[in-house]
Amino acid sequence: MVQISKRLVVKKEIPMDNSKDLITSLDVALAEYHCNQKNYEKGLQLYREILPQLSDNERNIVTHKYINFSLQYAQSMGKDKKWVEAVEIYRDIMKYSGFPINVYKNIGLCMKSLGNADLAIKFLKRFEEISPDKEDVYVYLADITYADIKDNLKAIEYYEKALLSNANNYSIYNMLGHLYSTHHQDRFKEKQIEYLTKAYELAPNNRIVVKNLAYVLGKFDEVQKADEFYAKLMYLNPTHSDLHSYGAYLVKHERFAEGFKFLQHRFQKEDLKNISFPKLFNNKKKRWSLKVDITDKHLLVHFEQGFGDTIMFVRFIEELKNKCSKISLVVQNGLLSLFKASKLGVDIYTEDEIEKLNYDYYIPMMDLPILCGTRPDTIPGAEGYLSVTKAKINAYKKKYINDNNKLKIGIAFEGTLASKETDRDIPLEFLYPLMQMPEVEVYSFQVDDLTRQMDRVPAECNLIRLGKTFKNWEDTACAMNCMDLMVTTDNGVMNLAGALGIKTFGLFNTITEWRWFKTTGKDIAWYKSIRPFQCPTSKAWDIPMEEVVKEVQKLQCKKIAKKIKGQG
Repeated sequence: MVQISKRLVVKKEIPMDNSKDLITSLDVALAEYHCNQKNYEKGLQLYREILPQLSDNERNIVTHKYINFSLQYAQSMGKDKKWVEAVEIYRDIMKYSGFPINVYKNIGLCMKSLGNADLAIKFLKRFEEISPDKEDVYVYLADITYADIKDNLKAIEYYEKALLSNANNYSIYNMLGHLYSTHHQDRFKEKQIEYLTKAYELAPNNRIVVKNLAYVLGKFDEVQKADEFYAKLMYLNPTHSDLHSYGAYLVKHERFAEGFKFLQHRFQKEDLKNISFPKLFNNKKKRWSLKVDITDKHLLVHFEQGFGDTIMFVRFIEELKNKCSKISLVVQNGLLSLFKASKLGVDIYTEDEIEKLNYDYYIPMMDLPILCGTRPDTIPGAEGYLSVTKAKINAYKKKYINDNNKLKIGIAFEGTLASKETDRDIPLEFLYPLMQMPEVEVYSFQVDDLTRQMDRVPAECNLIRLGKTFKNWEDTACAMNCMDLMVTTDNGVMNLAGALGIKTFGLFNTITEWRWFKTTGKDIAWYKSIRPFQCPTSKAWDIPMEEVVKEVQKLQCKKIAKKIKGQG
């Protein structure tokens, strides 16, 4: 047993007051030692026990150390993506006066990572209010506002503030150019090009910058410059999304042969999270390469995504008949009866029936223009290629359409959620003038009123909701054949009207989707029965609608004249 000398033992009766400061100093040293060794929990706990025992002057000094080590600990938690633990540490720091204002910013960034964008912005804005150095906080605010809040205008405001103190940050210029392009579409053309050109000057070999600049130049039909930047993009390891974007640009500018080939990259795009292609497309072995001779082969043609695409590209079936021995066409359930009624001359199936088919190869429907060698001036079926029987039209008319001599106009004002992202939809209120015209009946072809706009139509507006009567697209086709005119935006209804050869006024925003290379004149090339009416600037729907109303008035006059002539 180890013996301890009595001389080395502190006796009970000797007061410890004289050693208190010494022990406290030891505890402070131990706390600092633990924190320096990254043993933050033990070190910070020691600090918390010590602080109440110190004099005011000593407490200020030790508190400063405690805060600094706490910041280090919180930042290490953040690096390990332990956001909640980091916030708890920052929250503890805020109990002490004199804590760094960066805590507001750091909490904001943690809350962003935790998915609480609203609280993140509140903390970052508090940091903005009290910090003399705002450059980085503006970038953070812009990033959150853009990515999480989806408020492009506010993001633009923050990025432009950040630019004032950092004029050489290519990323900020690139984001500003991209946001101006996305939000303002055709407006602020000079700013879009200016910001992206500056980004390119600072980062000439940045793939994203080059792609964004090429896109904007192409959007404004500065074809020669756009060609130059797309050509450079090809040397910067372009992604599938980049190549698909290039294909869209080429088709939009009437270069079908190259364009549709590049559009094949749609299946490998990196941003396909919300897009689901048919399961057959996973079978690479049976996909036709467009090179193998299929003269004596059975070819399966498969739909891809939307109804509008299927309606538009089924026109190529007729040309395809001369290139293979047999064709099987696979379409969505909702289109089956319409396509069968149209007598396309091929066997038509739904996706569930593929397993029973003994085919040699398949081809996605939107690749058919490549196979057919289509050019803008050789688009097949522009006069119309779908139909329904008169018997079905008359049966539908008798059941759902008013029996009178009023001019009957069918409308469709919005498509799917995808059409909202590209500003193709028109607010229903712009169509109110049609509903208020005398001797006119307006029929809505909307099946899904996604924005509930039809519920808010004023009582003085005449709107008959036909969409609820449609069980499939054949019903829609029957209804269209009962109309004197269709007025619709870029959606499946417009494609069907064109495919049926129905007289249609097509409403287009200033910037259109890649397929609509012609939106002036008497037709839109893909469909001869559709006359385009386009906004002069983004979302200025009142301008084309004024023209539509005038044209409807002319149709009314013709209808009256025809009636009088018939009576005479």
